[in-house]
Amino acid sequence: METGPGYGATHARQTRYESLDAWRGLACLMVVVHHAGYALSRAEAAGSWPGWLAWYLTRRMSLGVTLFFVISGYCIAASLEATRQRGDTAWAFLGRRVWRIYPPYWMALLGFMAVVAVLDSAGFARYFCGPLGVQLDVPAALDWRQWLGNLTLTETWRPHVWGPERNVFTGVAWSLCFEEQFYFLGFLALCLAPRRLARVLAVATLAIVVLRIAAWQTGRLQLLSGTFPLLWHEFAVGLAVYYRLNVAQTRVERRLVELGLVAVFAAGILTEGRNTATAAAFGLALVALRPLDRWAAAARWLGPFRACGQRCYSIYLAHLPLGVVGSHWLHEVGLSGFWTRALIVVPLVSAAGVAAGWLFHAAVESHFLGRPPWHGRRVGGSLAPELARGWSTPS
Repeated sequence: METGPGYGATHARQTRYESLDAWRGLACLMVVVHHAGYALSRAEAAGSWPGWLAWYLTRRMSLGVTLFFVISGYCIAASLEATRQRGDTAWAFLGRRVWRIYPPYWMALLGFMAVVAVLDSAGFARYFCGPLGVQLDVPAALDWRQWLGNLTLTETWRPHVWGPERNVFTGVAWSLCFEEQFYFLGFLALCLAPRRLARVLAVATLAIVVLRIAAWQTGRLQLLSGTFPLLWHEFAVGLAVYYRLNVAQTRVERRLVELGLVAVFAAGILTEGRNTATAAAFGLALVALRPLDRWAAAARWLGPFRACGQRCYSIYLAHLPLGVVGSHWLHEVGLSGFWTRALIVVPLVSAAGVAAGWLFHAAVESHFLGRPPWHGRRVGGSLAPELARGWSTPS
């Protein structure tokens, strides 16, 4: 594929990273297990080191979100470049993202509302408000401004502008709110400088990181809560990986990108920024493992991960209600001991959540994988299959 002047490259490279589906699948399963791990109590786990380790490992699976942000950075860089090469407008890029993200999300939101409302009216509020899962609110607990924030995926940053404190109704869509901000900045870069995408995104990244560091050093990091500067550096790792693998033309450029990722990793370690260090380490792993990409994409034992990766958005949207309700119900029917929950309940509700995601993908998401109905041009180019699955961030 000719990368063209948008990123300054003049020679052909294979930009598709085949094994990203497997990485998506792994990250997705980590998030599901993390949410299922709410069934385990830290107080109970503190009684023994095996119990603490079981609790710690399930809860630290939240790092799957960081992996998704890195993957998203890579895929959006590829999508922006492919949009430019096809001669599509920035609005076409944004339209594809809206069509891909919002309708399935709205359907899942309705599903959450239905589950919570039915349980509440039947007197089973304890199944979604108990201590063994992510606690969910009844729909009436949100006012119209919070609902507007949820419907538009602006709820994480809406309170900075107007209305009451944030309330992400689904409990998981906070990461999707960040994704939408990342996509919008990509859209702006495509609008402003389509032939200098790498330069614009690099300058934006530098400015955002400086802003975040300044907020951190002055004790004002909470002012960035819910906004893209807080987590842009994780997304930017994916941008850097894309540049390193597909754009950088000289050995010096490639080494500089790698040193930059090492510096981010070191900064994460020194500041106890677990997510920052994880993002940089994952970025370095993607660079190092690129020569094994075709082998990993064909490996049979990675098939289940690839299948989950291709359905990761649906699993993200659909897994939580079954996990929350299932954990409380299984506890009530007698699966109440710590190790019973760790070895039986957590795997069961995790499997149920993944199954719900597969069904949601077949029934809902699969209808929104193609081009939007208002976009008359056929999506072409070698990146099209990857971009069709390019969504990447559960929480």
